[in-house]
Amino acid sequence: MSIKRVFLLAPISHLFSRFAISVLAVAALAFSLRSAIAATAVTPSAANNKYVAEIHLSGTLQECPQGFSFSLFNWGSQNQPALTTTVALIKKAIADPRISGLFFDLHGFALTLTQAQELGHLISQARKAHKPVWFYSTNYSENTYLLAAHANRVLMSPQGNIFIPGASLQLMFFRGLLQKLHIHANMIQIGKYKGAEEPFTRYSASKAFSSQVEGLVNGWYSQIVHTIAAHRPGMTESAVENAINQGWLTAQMAKREHLIDSLVSRPEMRHLVETTFMGGCRLESHYGRHITKPLKINSPFALFQLLGSPHHKARSTEPAVAVICASGVIMDDSPINDQNTSVITPYGIRRALQVVENNPDIKAVVLRVDSPGGSAQASESIWQLLHACKKPVYVSMGSEAASGGYYISTAGKKIFADPGSIVGSIGVVGGKIVIGGLFKEVGLGVESFSKGDHAGLFDSTMSFTPAQRAYVAKLMRHTYKLFTKRVMEARGSHIKNISLVARGRLFTGRSAIKAGLVDEIGSLHDTEAAVAKAAGIHSPYRVVVLPRPMSLSQIIRQKLGLDASLPVGLKAMMTGLPGGFRTQIMQMYQMLTVLRSDDVLLAAPLGVANN
Repeated sequence: MSIKRVFLLAPISHLFSRFAISVLAVAALAFSLRSAIAATAVTPSAANNKYVAEIHLSGTLQECPQGFSFSLFNWGSQNQPALTTTVALIKKAIADPRISGLFFDLHGFALTLTQAQELGHLISQARKAHKPVWFYSTNYSENTYLLAAHANRVLMSPQGNIFIPGASLQLMFFRGLLQKLHIHANMIQIGKYKGAEEPFTRYSASKAFSSQVEGLVNGWYSQIVHTIAAHRPGMTESAVENAINQGWLTAQMAKREHLIDSLVSRPEMRHLVETTFMGGCRLESHYGRHITKPLKINSPFALFQLLGSPHHKARSTEPAVAVICASGVIMDDSPINDQNTSVITPYGIRRALQVVENNPDIKAVVLRVDSPGGSAQASESIWQLLHACKKPVYVSMGSEAASGGYYISTAGKKIFADPGSIVGSIGVVGGKIVIGGLFKEVGLGVESFSKGDHAGLFDSTMSFTPAQRAYVAKLMRHTYKLFTKRVMEARGSHIKNISLVARGRLFTGRSAIKAGLVDEIGSLHDTEAAVAKAAGIHSPYRVVVLPRPMSLSQIIRQKLGLDASLPVGLKAMMTGLPGGFRTQIMQMYQMLTVLRSDDVLLAAPLGVANN
């Protein structure tokens, strides 16, 4: 019996073993499938290679790299974003075959209207290249939202807010303040609509000047409404205007108005993006960024290293386009101004052009202009330098290319502008600030001795006599005639009657095309591509930004000089003022600094800038 049992049990145990093995195999297969499905749901990039460039933007967007930073938390780092480098980064992601999409994470980010238009244009190009784009921010200002609206999807925090009040400009008029100080501005301007003297000589804007400012604001408003309606699904221009009239919207209100697609907290944001963007993706953090090692403050060798020039990449032999940044007030050459990268000088432009001329790889130049103008003499000097350049020069206009900023732009063979750029202000202003009343009020006696009909022409203690005023006006008309001559030499085929576009009139970039002042609406990227084509450069090509960022030693030399920055006491008093007002006061101080030596300005009215 025992033998039989054994005989009978052996086949049963064998069958059981086979069954157990089968069950285990099925279980293993199920587990493998489950794992594969889970892996596909969470990190499909391993199988589908869906890498998404994660681009962080914070701080205030500069036109060009600023170099060394004195930030307390990022001491020694180049932590302020720049338009030129951000454009290059987005272009790289669009061209990168590994990258399937772009994700922007904004944190305390600020930019101007024209900068939002510049980057928004690139976001649209990414979408056309079948690379979806998402944006996330805790809060959106009008300009950051205007940028995000170009994306496929806009996310924000449930506790966030959107502030889209429309378009506005606030102008400051200093006559009342000057009167309290017993000072008055003895100014002369050529051009009915110029308005540059009015902040110093009036309590409010004249009717002619108001008409120019209202034209700018109306143009900007139309662009804001059209941009949002054109890019946000389900939104008409009427719906956008309704949202603007609400101005300040909570996250829930913004979602109801279709301004926002999803509400998600920052801690949950990354998981949501990785699991739902393109059905799941892998975010490539710090895409395209050069990660620098943290500075060891206790290392004297690291500190000495900072005193040298900023890090530059090894020289390439690829053809290149140079972007010369011309940002700030135009000022004459001086040892102080030449070290100040926040102003434009003939010396700075000359140095940049020398790099261009001496580098055979650089085939063409883009002059990136963001300037309200300044010194008439310096503007003419810069025009001559640009006009003499042996390589093609195209112009890309940023927030403003007004008065002297437009003057130097006429040296370009072709002019591009953003839709919201401020263009024109073809006119002249000059004069002096008379402080004799202040001296008398504080008991300071000043007695002048002079010989010569015009020896006391710019004596700051007394106003112009009628004869002196007529003489100054004559000189200014000569400058105005040269200004209009430069414009007609460059734009004569587009402008039939200079008097219809000059006399201080202001235009947005879009309206400047109709006026003949601008050739095309286009971004910095568009201008680079156009000038590269004109120079016979085929893609790929490099972009070299000039002037190069300053090293620590250069910044120290600038800060130790008595440059055209505000005095420390006045800076402290301005700390609590809104940014737009601080900018106007800074420009006023710089313009008065120019006026002390130049007497004639090609300057736009203070405060006329999009922000």
